[in-house]
Amino acid sequence: MGVPASPAPRAPGRYRADVAIVGAGVAGLYAATRLPPGLDVVIVDKGTPGRSGSSPWAQGGMAVALGPDDSPELHADDTVRAGDGLCDRLAVRTLTHEAPERIRDLLAMGAAFDRAAGREGSQDPADLHLAREGGQTVARSVHTADATGAEMVRVLRDAATPLVTRLAGTAIQLAQDDTGRATGLWVLHADEGLVLLEARAVLLASGGCGGLFAATTNQDTATGDGLTLAWLAGAAVRDVEFVQFHPTGLAVTGSWRFLLTEALRGAGATLHDVTGRRFLVDAHPDAELAPRHVVAKAILDQPEGAWLDATAIGGEQLASEFPTVLHGAREHGFDLATERVPVTPAAHYMVGGVRSDLDGRTSVPGLYAAGEVASTGIHGANRMAGNSLTEALVFGARAAEAIGRELPVLPHGDAGPAPDVREPRRSPEELADLRHRLRQAMWHGAGPVRSAAGMASLRHTLGDLLVELGPRVADPVHAELLHAVLASQLICASAQLRAESRGGHVREDHPGADDAWAGVHLEAVRPA
Repeated sequence: MGVPASPAPRAPGRYRADVAIVGAGVAGLYAATRLPPGLDVVIVDKGTPGRSGSSPWAQGGMAVALGPDDSPELHADDTVRAGDGLCDRLAVRTLTHEAPERIRDLLAMGAAFDRAAGREGSQDPADLHLAREGGQTVARSVHTADATGAEMVRVLRDAATPLVTRLAGTAIQLAQDDTGRATGLWVLHADEGLVLLEARAVLLASGGCGGLFAATTNQDTATGDGLTLAWLAGAAVRDVEFVQFHPTGLAVTGSWRFLLTEALRGAGATLHDVTGRRFLVDAHPDAELAPRHVVAKAILDQPEGAWLDATAIGGEQLASEFPTVLHGAREHGFDLATERVPVTPAAHYMVGGVRSDLDGRTSVPGLYAAGEVASTGIHGANRMAGNSLTEALVFGARAAEAIGRELPVLPHGDAGPAPDVREPRRSPEELADLRHRLRQAMWHGAGPVRSAAGMASLRHTLGDLLVELGPRVADPVHAELLHAVLASQLICASAQLRAESRGGHVREDHPGADDAWAGVHLEAVRPA
């Protein structure tokens, strides 16, 4: 039953800052530490401090060319190969050459990364232990056991906390003046309702979209908010059809899949079918360390399921190098040290995003983007393992430095009209049902394997969901779901157009790459 219409809303509260950052993951926190001193910086965070977004849950490491057998050029070659013809080589070169300095920054902040045997206590980056992940020619990932993201967020949160103010709430719309310049954010505050956060520059660091799918390694809050905020404001979004599905989520009930890090396979874990056969040996020269879409597709092709066998690694090594996955699997009733465990692909990373240049600028003046929400051109059609945290650092820093240079000529501006916020028309139970329907539709229509028929059905379902939700924002749950449906429509529309299989984009009705699509990027801008 609908809720009766409420009286006209009260005037929104106001906050003012020099810089507004949406998201408190690695990209947002690191950017905050790189802004010029003395600025008023507000981070808008809709989650629990220190545990929101995807960054704290990242088990794998940061790809950085530090080993004696590695180089920025080899790191770049591996990245471009994984990107399957769509990487921006200048962006890739920027990433691979600047990454070592970002690791030095984190070490100076006190990051407790694993050291090579006999090098404990060393602060020399050359003494760090490096793990090998999928798509890497050599071991390249700096890590803290299998909890690298949590350690990075700990260090960066400690460094950023004295420099920022946290605003708990959900950003629902960019504030813009009559020229279209971003002048802040309209936020549904946890306690105060609708508030205006005026800012001279806005940095989107809001993460990805895994929460749109019925099976995901991400938290439920990963609903593509930043993608939708930018698109509604007129910013260009690019390559959003490419969503990476991690091959080895623990096959348990529910939407969230406990992640079994790729580094397990780098350490010797293998994948088997129901008969015990290692099916990837015949599927790709790199077997279990093939690119993620190859591994995911091969797992889905097993009619009776797939199992990860990490027993050869040994209980002692698992306990020292993979304590997170060892403990997590045991909480779900499985013991990696003694048995094979069932695995299934799950939505993991938004490869495309808001188009941004090498300094984080989007096509909307005053609006910047960094981290998973941004499309820098690094990942192309498929992200190489280990590059996400590295990209968040390198381009979070570059965006902050660009904002620092440009802020003196970016005054506060008019915010434009406030969004129309009404009391919810639907109960929490009804909204939960709509969210469930969305996630199921996205999994079947835009999941790891797609088809024209499946995406046509998805597009119809998304249209129905949008009508049921209505265009007016009601509360944070309603706003998040509205953003999720709009982000899903963007993904579906691009996926329908790309009539080929490339990188992480797998079409069963177009099973191969098409030379006509080589080098082609799909870009969308909201019609004026």
